[in-house]
Formats: sequence, structure tokens, C-alpha cells
Amino acid sequence: MRIRTRIRTSSALPALPLALGFVVLYYTENTHSQIDFFSMYPDASVLVQRPIESMYAFAYAVVSATAAWQGARLKEARVWESAPYRKTWQIIAAALVPIAALGWLMLLTPVVMAFVQTPAVPTVRSLLPLLLGMALTVAHALIGFTVGQKVKPLVAAPVLLCLTFVAVAFSHAVETTWLRHLAGEYSAALGFGESATLLSMLAQILPTTSLAVAAAAFWTGLSTVARLAVGASVVALCTASSYLIVKDWGSNPPVSVSIDRKCVGEGPRICMPEGAQRVDQAKRAADETYRMLMSYGIIDAPPEAVHDTMLFGRFTQKPTAATRYLPLSTAQREGSIEKYIIKDSARPACRIPTTEESRKIRFWLDLKVNQTPTFESVSTGDPYYTREKHSAIMGEVKKVSGLSAAGQKSWYRETAEKACEGRP
Repeated sequence: MRIRTRIRTSSALPALPLALGFVVLYYTENTHSQIDFFSMYPDASVLVQRPIESMYAFAYAVVSATAAWQGARLKEARVWESAPYRKTWQIIAAALVPIAALGWLMLLTPVVMAFVQTPAVPTVRSLLPLLLGMALTVAHALIGFTVGQKVKPLVAAPVLLCLTFVAVAFSHAVETTWLRHLAGEYSAALGFGESATLLSMLAQILPTTSLAVAAAAFWTGLSTVARLAVGASVVALCTASSYLIVKDWGSNPPVSVSIDRKCVGEGPRICMPEGAQRVDQAKRAADETYRMLMSYGIIDAPPEAVHDTMLFGRFTQKPTAATRYLPLSTAQREGSIEKYIIKDSARPACRIPTTEESRKIRFWLDLKVNQTPTFESVSTGDPYYTREKHSAIMGEVKKVSGLSAAGQKSWYRETAEKACEGRP
């Protein structure tokens, strides 16, 4: 059969427009903004994993249902009887190639869109989540095709569509966290400098692949008992192996972190990812802000180093007086490095200061670095914050800003003490 005819007669063809339409729509409405966030530091692992983490379940479901429909159609057409000279695996492969190609296209399309949006050079390790999806797409195709041999198409296709989607997507909704590491959906939400580990890929691929092996046993010449025994043994062994790998992982799988850094200056030394283009600008902003804070007696000296939290991926570092950890890349993108330094440095002595006095201090310091606090930026986190309160606080801090340096230092000390009166 010609390739053109094979595609035209495949169940994948009518599913193609709807499937790709959904993929493109989801990317433009959701994933685009995620990829845009990482445009400052293009990372191949992020550009591969983020676009497909929500596509796994949809791709598997579409492939399973389409393969089941195709399998049932071939059975109803008595293909196995009309082509006895052809080997079984040749017929299955010919039927499943277009369907597997549909699944691959559903996974590749958002990845290509991400690389077009933010160009980067892919690496072998960065492609692991994509290769996982492509491998399991073939496995789901074989499973669906086999089910289609036993169940009528009007039942097999919709049932597999829903069942596959729920089994994969909803594994993250249950409290049993190890299930999400076995469902074939790698959704670790990789960040800059992070990449998937081979062990996490192995844990994801084994259970579904074992089901595909069990489905493949159906097509062998073994007896029914032997096929059931082989299938059950393989599924039990592979699933148990995956469970032993992931049982202590918690909600997120382990990731590999490798980020080169670039550090400039002293007192403080500013460290950001190697790809950062404006480390010197961040250094100047930090120097000016720390000098201002020292001039009003808020700090005695700047820290020895300030590290960008992006250097450590999802792992939180414990700050010390000498070393601080701030989201410098995010702050630089927002044009607010000074605000992040102020928030980190100008902390009252108590653990839970009063909200109003804390706001007065922060607003006063924001004005010092030419940042004007807006009502909207505060009210989004406090529904009881009114425009009247905002106007009153802004009026007070603007008045304070007109005092002498000594007067402002005195106001700061009094306000900081008031913020902690009777507070732990």
C-alpha cells in the first residue's frame, strides 16, 4: 500500500485537524507566557519540557482512541483473513505508523513553537522528556490497537480516550504522590539550568511499556494462559521496579542542576547566570541601594555577596548576614532590583511587625530609589487596603522625604520601634 493511501485511509487523518488545533491553541493561550518568562536565559530543557507537560495526557488519549478505532476497523474488514500471506507485525506496523506519527506531531509542534519563540541549542539531555513522550505514544498506540480487536469501535475509542486521559492527567490530583512518577507524564516544571534525570525517565517509561509488552503478547502464538502469564509477569515486574525507584521522591522527581555563573565586583559581589548580559548594571543598582540604606542607618554594611536565586534552581538557600539570595534576574526584568534589596534589608527587628508601619518604611525607601508604590500593587494582596489609606501613607512618606537626613533617620527609628511594639 502506498504511503499516501495508507495515510488517507488511517483513522489518524480525521483526528489530525482537531488535535493540532488544540495543541496550537493551548500553546498560544497558556504556554507562550511561560516560555516568554525564560527569554532572558534561553534553556533547551525548559523549552522542551514546559510545552509538552500538559500535552502528554492529551496525546496519549488521542493516540489510544485512534488506534482502537483503527484496530476495530481492520477486524471488521477481515484484514487478517484477506491477507494471510502478510506477517501480522507488518499489518500492525502499517496501521500504527500514521497514528504514532500523529502523536509525535502533537508533542513536537509545541516544542518547535517554543524554540521559534526563544531560540536555543537543544542537547541530548534536554530532549529526554520529548523522547519519553514519543516512546510512550507508540506504546499507547499498540495498547489501543489491541483493545480494538476485542471491543467494538464505538465503545473502545471513547472509553480509551477518557480512561487514558484520566489515568495520566489525574495522577497529579491524588494524594498518592508516587503515582504521578509512573503515569508517563513528566511534569517537573523544569527551571533554568535544570534537566531531567535518566532514572526519572526510566520510572515513567516502565509501567506503560510493560502494558504494551502484554498487549504484544496477545499477537503471539502462545496459549491464552501463557499470554496472560507473560503479560501479568512483565507488568508486575516493571511496575514494582518503578515503584521502588520513586517511592521516596515526594511530589517532585529529582532533577539535575548545572548552571555556570558570572560574578562581578566586591562589597557586594553580584553573581548571576553566565548568560546574563547586564550583570554590571545589576551591580551598580545594588551599590547605590546599599549606600542609601547605610546613609539612613538601616544597615551597617552591605553583604559580601548577593547571589541570583536562579543559580540554584528550585532549591532554596539559607541566607546569612554576609551572603544574600535574591531573584536578581526577575528583578532586572521588572526594573526593580532596588525594591528587592530594600525588602530584603529593611526588616524590623521583630518577626511579625505591624502592617501599616512596615508599609510606611517600604514606601519611604521606594521613593528613595525612584520607585513609586501604586495602590494596585498593594491592594492585590490585601482586600482591606483602601485608596484612602494609600493616599494617607503616601502623603506621610513624601512629607518625611522632605526632612533633613537626620530627621528622616529619626523617623525611621521611631517607625521601626512602633512596628514591633508588643510584637513577637
